[in-house]
Amino acid sequence: MAPPLRRRSENPRPPTAPGVPRHEQLDAPGSELETDGLWDGVLAGAEDGPDLTDGPADLGGMEIRESLLQGLRLSSARADSLRLTDVELRDCDLSGLVADGASLTRVRFVGCRLTGLVLSAARLTDISFEDCHADMINLRMARLARVRLSGTRCRQADFHEAQVSDLSTEGADLRGTNFERAQLAAADLRGADLEDLRGASALRGALISPEQVLGVGLALIGETGIRVV
Repeated sequence: MAPPLRRRSENPRPPTAPGVPRHEQLDAPGSELETDGLWDGVLAGAEDGPDLTDGPADLGGMEIRESLLQGLRLSSARADSLRLTDVELRDCDLSGLVADGASLTRVRFVGCRLTGLVLSAARLTDISFEDCHADMINLRMARLARVRLSGTRCRQADFHEAQVSDLSTEGADLRGTNFERAQLAAADLRGADLEDLRGASALRGALISPEQVLGVGLALIGETGIRVV
């Protein structure tokens, strides 16, 4: 079992931006997305994705490094142990993608569709989600460090037993999110919608704003079984 997080909720450290080369330094993919494949230094678009008419793609073990992905469609694919390092994804569709045990390092998601994305037991380090739709994203038992949610909708996200450090939210929608048995350190949740949370006691030490007190307080009352009559 991983050791407990030690940092308290002072201001979180921001994620490090991905080291993506300039457009002119990137090449078209020399191979398809495939099991145990490798893309390194590529500029990929929708035409480089799998043919969705063939059914869900199997991309287990795929690794992508120092690349820019634009409009790529990977919905409902299977990508266990996926590895992304220094990657930017713009307007991509990863809804329903299952990537248990994935490793994401210095990755930026911009305007992506991530509804139902499964990243259980994954490791996410230096990650930015900007203006994404990520309802029901599954981060159960994942380890997250230096993660920012900006203008992103994450309703009913699942952080069950996740270990999260240096989390910041700016205009994020976290209504109905599950934090049961999660561990948070250095979490700034100001600016997020926190209504109808589950496992609100896991937010101990997190930073919230006065207008969030009612939503979080009601979640804590419900969790402790207090009845107002």
